[in-house]
Amino acid sequence: MMVIAILTLSLLTNGPVPQGQTPAPEDAFQRRVGSFALDGQTIVDTLAKLSQTTPVAYSVEFELGKTIAEAAPPVRSLVAKVDAGTVAEVLDRLCELDATFAWKRVGNTANLFPRALGDDPNYLLNRRAAVLTFANVPDAEKAVFDAVAQLPGPKEQIAVLQTGVSLTFAKPWTATLRDVTIREAFDRIAQQFGPTYGWQFGGAADFRIITFHQRMAAKPKHSAQ
Repeated sequence: MMVIAILTLSLLTNGPVPQGQTPAPEDAFQRRVGSFALDGQTIVDTLAKLSQTTPVAYSVEFELGKTIAEAAPPVRSLVAKVDAGTVAEVLDRLCELDATFAWKRVGNTANLFPRALGDDPNYLLNRRAAVLTFANVPDAEKAVFDAVAQLPGPKEQIAVLQTGVSLTFAKPWTATLRDVTIREAFDRIAQQFGPTYGWQFGGAADFRIITFHQRMAAKPKHSAQ
């Protein structure tokens, strides 16, 4: 009787396992990636492959050329082995192999950008706005222009190039973003299409171009590399 009583008390104390609970969503940056070898591929080529197999959005900022008439600096080719790990660990490793780039996470987006510009407050994508407002914006092109136009100070040039992905939102977008960089605003614009949408930023200092993608391609059509 004593044994039965103790078992009953234990069951009452622990309680039944809850049924029907939804498990916590997976952190996309903790998704495991197998080991792979690089044999002349660039960090951008590798992100394009990761984009096809992982539920992360990837956005890339290329080094800009001096003028649109000149080729932009090439991205380094890499020869190395990358061990298995999480998406975040693989991105860390890639930025060790090509230290001209660094990366940061914004929500579900991995942003790859030139390391030398990471702390430059005058670099367009680092510029910060106290408030950005979007009212019934129909597409990504207008959203980009609205975001850049609301920056204080000198006007900034940017062009939006459509490369096969529709720039029209499923429904007009209305939002207020507070204390954000232009990089973060572009991420939010891309996310209006879906969780794996990102963008690529390149061109030259005198003519900057952004394209949007659902899954990243290695080289945007506007890249001079």
